[in-house]
Amino acid sequence: MNDYYRTILDGQIKKALSDAKSAIQLKHPYLTGRLREIVLHQLFEPLLNNNYSIGNGKIIDYDGNISSEIDICIYSKNLHPPIFFSTNDKLGLFPIESVLKTIEVKSVFNMRNLKDTFAKFNDLDQKLICTPALHDENNYAIPTHFIKPHYSLFTFDINQKNYKPEKILEMYSDIDENWETLPLISSICIANKGWLCNTQQGWIHKAYNDNNTNDEIVGFLTTMINDLPRIELSRGNPQIGYYLFDAINIDKFIDRKFINKPWGEGKYIIKNKELENHQLIYQV
Repeated sequence: MNDYYRTILDGQIKKALSDAKSAIQLKHPYLTGRLREIVLHQLFEPLLNNNYSIGNGKIIDYDGNISSEIDICIYSKNLHPPIFFSTNDKLGLFPIESVLKTIEVKSVFNMRNLKDTFAKFNDLDQKLICTPALHDENNYAIPTHFIKPHYSLFTFDINQKNYKPEKILEMYSDIDENWETLPLISSICIANKGWLCNTQQGWIHKAYNDNNTNDEIVGFLTTMINDLPRIELSRGNPQIGYYLFDAINIDKFIDRKFINKPWGEGKYIIKNKELENHQLIYQV
C-alpha cells in the first residue's frame, strides 16, 4: 500500500462524509440529489481513468425499453456514448451495452430502502436487453456471452444501534432468493459501519476501521473499479446501428428483384446463464 496515495483518498472520503452529514442534518428537499453528487464527484471520479466515466439518469436498450432513474452509472467511454440532458449534472440516457456498474445511494440502510433498491435493479435486470457484441464475416450476429451490469447499494447510515453484518444478509435474504450464490445486489456499503461483497468465494465483509481511514469505503470503491475492465471486455464491439436503424426490416436483392426480409422475422433473445451473472444473446 502506498501511504501517500491512501492518505489523499482518506482525506477525500472524510470530506465526502462530512458534506453528507451536513446535507442530512439540513433535511433539504434535494437531499437525494446532494448525496448522489457527493458520491459521484468526491468518491468515484478521482479514481476513474480516461476509459470510464460516471453519471446518473436512465438506462436504455435498442428495443425502446427504459429503466427508472438510477443514481449512479459507471460506463465505458469506449462503447456507446450516453445522451446527456445536462453535462453539469451528468444527467442522461445510458445505452445498456456501455453500463458496467450501477449504484443506488441512500441516506440510511433500512428494509424499505433495501426493497426499493432491489425492485429498481430487478426491473432493469429483467426488462433491458443488450445487443450482440460479436458478428461473423457476413455481419450476422453470433452467440455472445456478456457480463451484465453489477448492482450495488451505498448508504451513509443505518437504523440499527448494534451493527451486525449477519443481520444485513438476513434482511437481504428475505427479498432475494438467490442471495447466497447469485445475488442481484452484490455489494453493500454502509459508511462508518462495514462493507459486504459477494465474490466467487461467497460473501465477504470489511468492518469500519476506527482509526478514521474508512477501510469499508475504500474496499467498496476499489473492488468496484478493479472489475471494470473485465466487464467491459465481455461487451465486445456492439454496433450503434441497432439503436438508430431497423436492420431486420430491410430489402435484399435476390433473383433480380428486392425481397423484404427474406430471412424472416428476426429478433434478439436473451437467456440467463447461471454463472457470474452472464447472459447469452443469439438471433432467431
